[in-house]
Amino acid sequence: MRNTVFAQYLISAGFLILPALAFSHGGNLDQNGGHYYGRSYHCHLSGCEMPDTFNIGRSRRDSLLTNHRDREKFFNTDDWDFEIDYDNDCQSTRQEMLILTSRTEVKYTNPRNCVVRTGEWLDEYTGKIFKVAVQMDLDHVIPLMYAHTHGGDRWQAEKKMQFANDPLNMMLVDKREIRKKSDRGPDRYLPREEFQCAYAGMWESIAKTYDLTIEARDRNRIRKILDDCSD
Repeated sequence: MRNTVFAQYLISAGFLILPALAFSHGGNLDQNGGHYYGRSYHCHLSGCEMPDTFNIGRSRRDSLLTNHRDREKFFNTDDWDFEIDYDNDCQSTRQEMLILTSRTEVKYTNPRNCVVRTGEWLDEYTGKIFKVAVQMDLDHVIPLMYAHTHGGDRWQAEKKMQFANDPLNMMLVDKREIRKKSDRGPDRYLPREEFQCAYAGMWESIAKTYDLTIEARDRNRIRKILDDCSD
């Protein structure tokens, strides 16, 4: 799969080597008025609630009765940051992806080559070809919010950052399509039919790699797609 080869290139290039500072907490609060710190959660505002993240009684796997939306207010973008210039070359993760996946030589907006202006990219979700970089953005195949509410909230900071910056979980997609997908799983959002087999396979593989829980309706949709692909 093209994404696998691309990921291997990024790994060999040191793209996934994250500095220790990336794992420290930036200080911003979540919607609940607190933040995670190591294996604890700190409240800073009145009315702040404690999450069930570290409850002894919380099972390793969620049940059918689990309300995942209850965990959304504890999501903090600081914990899942993916737009950082890790190698200090002035190019963010998005710019690195634009450069490495363009079908043609890219052109930049400034002499330092920090920001890509034009190139040629295939949006696998829609099948459209784009030549202007600002029309595309990074999408996480398994959305960060979905990961957080389905077991990722229990991860240490290092694993959250690893997931957020894993090239196997990243696609360059039409910005409008990303808004359409939002944080939805495969039962509520699927890309174009020609990419659905690969998309379902990526969901299954990524979830297995990171030991993420997939909701029953999403799991059933993935299984049906992959069964049809096998046929």
